[in-house]
Amino acid sequence: MSTDRSFLLKAGNRAVLLLHGFAGTTEDVRELGEYLAENGYTVYAPNYRGHGEEPAIFLKTTPDMWYEDAKAGYKHLQDQGYHEIAIVGAAMGGVFALKMAETFDPKAIAPLCANVNRKMRYIPVEKYLLKSMSREGIADAEAEIMLANYAPEIKTMTDARSAFYKAVASDIERIEVPTMIGQGCQDEEISADDANYIFKNIHTDDKQLCFYAGSGHDITTDCEKEILAEDLVYFLDDLMWLEEVVV
Repeated sequence: MSTDRSFLLKAGNRAVLLLHGFAGTTEDVRELGEYLAENGYTVYAPNYRGHGEEPAIFLKTTPDMWYEDAKAGYKHLQDQGYHEIAIVGAAMGGVFALKMAETFDPKAIAPLCANVNRKMRYIPVEKYLLKSMSREGIADAEAEIMLANYAPEIKTMTDARSAFYKAVASDIERIEVPTMIGQGCQDEEISADDANYIFKNIHTDDKQLCFYAGSGHDITTDCEKEILAEDLVYFLDDLMWLEEVVV
């Protein structure tokens, strides 16, 4: 039976929707969420369908389904009484944050190592699955056979993921909310130029670009995670919150 890994940390009247990345889980952002909560922010982190599950389940899900889960997380906070919500997203979660800023009106967004550019480059789905199966103790030879059997599903997911990211890139000029862009300089999956692309093309004057010299793509758990967390709190604290009381 699937386990819901979503978590809610109630800590204050300011709310943050915290979004994890592709093929990850909320465990990848839990430490960051706990730090935000310690600094007075209520945090909700939804776990997308299929993520953290075996490949047969994961490969039946789609980017549109995951984005629906992210939007449902935003609504969950609204239903809890929060009307000003900032969105912090890692990797694909950052792509979702950008898309939500194109269509909704969040308080602010913070895309971290978000792959948004008209030239897509990212680690193939197969490598994520191999990494996941390795953690589960599946031998390399067996994992390769499993991947071969899943080839059609992997192709479908790869194409859908690419199309989703390109659609977000094409509408990025719609973004007008305060934005903090974080990027690891050692990112092995995407080019740091993606951060420059986002910074250049969004239409808000309230934006900042933060590079982390020693960090890779898994920026929320890498060697500069404490610095990143502090920077995010500084960014969020500087916003003009209404300070409304949530019942």
